[in-house]
Amino acid sequence: MRPTRMLAATAAVVCLASAIAGCVSVQSCPGWAGYETPDDAADSADAVVVGRVVEKVSTTDFNGASAHIWSVEVADWLKGDGPNRIEVLSPPSACGPNTEPYLDEGDPLETATSHGAAALFLVGDDLDWRTISPVQGLVELTPDEQIPTAWPAP
Repeated sequence: MRPTRMLAATAAVVCLASAIAGCVSVQSCPGWAGYETPDDAADSADAVVVGRVVEKVSTTDFNGASAHIWSVEVADWLKGDGPNRIEVLSPPSACGPNTEPYLDEGDPLETATSHGAAALFLVGDDLDWRTISPVQGLVELTPDEQIPTAWPAP
């Protein structure tokens, strides 16, 4: 085969493969980092607040799944700075159009509405906060209102 014809044939195959691949939609799920201790999570977070999760204010799409956004009353900014009330997205454990994006454990911020106070480990900025992971984004404070040195047992 002549070099010109081979180049044209190769280009046609590449274009056809690209067109076919463009028709396939794949939803990728994020890989969440695991943190050995709450201090490790705090070190990795953009902000750490102590406060109380008050109520769910809305939902939004996050990686193709429905995610809850919660209102949080902030008593103290341990890392970062901001207002005394923020909205925080609780990332779901699953991605894609799943009927229950928070899986077996449920939404941890919903569970936190019954806590007196919790530390939330956040990423983002003043306008768009979310917890750093679906399972290690917050921890209930100890009775003396400190961040525990270890994650609570499941």
